[in-house]
Amino acid sequence: MSNANAGKHPPQFVFDMIVAQTARAFLDGYSAADDLAKVEADKFSALYDIEGLPVDILAGVERFLVFIGSVEISDVDLILSSFVWYSANFENLTTARKKKSLFGNPLKGRPKDPARVFIAASAFKTYTYGVGSRRAPVRPVDWTPKDEVEFEPIFSLLYPPPPEDPALTSI
Repeated sequence: MSNANAGKHPPQFVFDMIVAQTARAFLDGYSAADDLAKVEADKFSALYDIEGLPVDILAGVERFLVFIGSVEISDVDLILSSFVWYSANFENLTTARKKKSLFGNPLKGRPKDPARVFIAASAFKTYTYGVGSRRAPVRPVDWTPKDEVEFEPIFSLLYPPPPEDPALTSI
């Protein structure tokens, strides 16, 4: 971490997206949740102060998974990826997110909220119940992370391009 990022933690909606994407990776069997939390936190070290971030990501993933286990969700990957899309595009169930703020960058680091894990879990529960009651949107079928041009610095870290296969480049 550089001193320039000291005290500048991810905004809540970015933290929400990091937790949801880490939960997706864990459920896909990529690695242990604590290893994934460390990897995800390290990705964001150039943008934010990541002190305590791996621990909070892991706690958020645990809360998401406890909730997922307590309700019937037919497509967990879809609800988690939709939550990432929703977090980028909505402040809450009725308010669209202003991606180009007149008075500052929405991705700008902020003081750490000690309740960010609870807030992320609550937002995920609210969104999931909203989807179940048809009051919250699900991500469009044709949506890709590349569509989020205003938040490219975040989405390029959440969804890095796959590594090039040397066998394909030598053809």
